[in-house]
Amino acid sequence: MLRLFPTNVLDGNGEIIVGSDYEQLCEEIAVKMYTSMVTLQMMDTIFYEAQRQGRISFYMTSTGEEAISIAAAAALTADDIILPQYREPGILLWRGFTIEEFASQCFGNKDDCGKGRQMSNHYGSKKLNFVTISSPIATQLPQAVGVAYSLKMDKKDYFSVAIKNTVTGAQKQHDQ
Repeated sequence: MLRLFPTNVLDGNGEIIVGSDYEQLCEEIAVKMYTSMVTLQMMDTIFYEAQRQGRISFYMTSTGEEAISIAAAAALTADDIILPQYREPGILLWRGFTIEEFASQCFGNKDDCGKGRQMSNHYGSKKLNFVTISSPIATQLPQAVGVAYSLKMDKKDYFSVAIKNTVTGAQKQHDQ
C-alpha cells in the first residue's frame, strides 16, 4: 500500500521551509482568491439572513471555511469533478457560478439550473463539474470512488474529488 506523507511548506513559526514545494502565487490569483473569499462571506450573510427571515427554507454558511474551498478550487483543474458537501460553494464561485445562479438555486426560481426541484443550498452545475450536493453526510466518498473508477476506465486524465467536510461531518454525526 502506498503511504503518503504530509507536505509542509511552513514551519511552526510560519516561515517558509527551505527546500519545500512552496510556490509563490501570482498577484492575479492571490487577488482572485481573496475576492472570492470576501464575496462568499457577503453571500453567506445575505442568504443566511434570508433564511432566518423565512424567505428561503434552508441555508448553511461557510463561515470560517472560506479559504479551504477556494484553495482547493484553485489547486484543481476545471475538468476535475467535485463531489461536495455543504460549505463548499466557494468552489463553484471560483469556477464561475454567479451570485445570481446561487440566488436562483436558493430561491428555487425559474432560473435555477435544477428548475426548483432541489432543496435550497444544494448547488450543482454540470458545466462546472460540480455534482449536486447530497444531504446525507459522507455519501460523497463512495460516489467519488465510483466516479474515479469510471474516469480510469475511460482513460481520462483528471480526478474526482470528495471535498473535506464529508469526513468531518461523518465523524461528528454521533454528536448531533
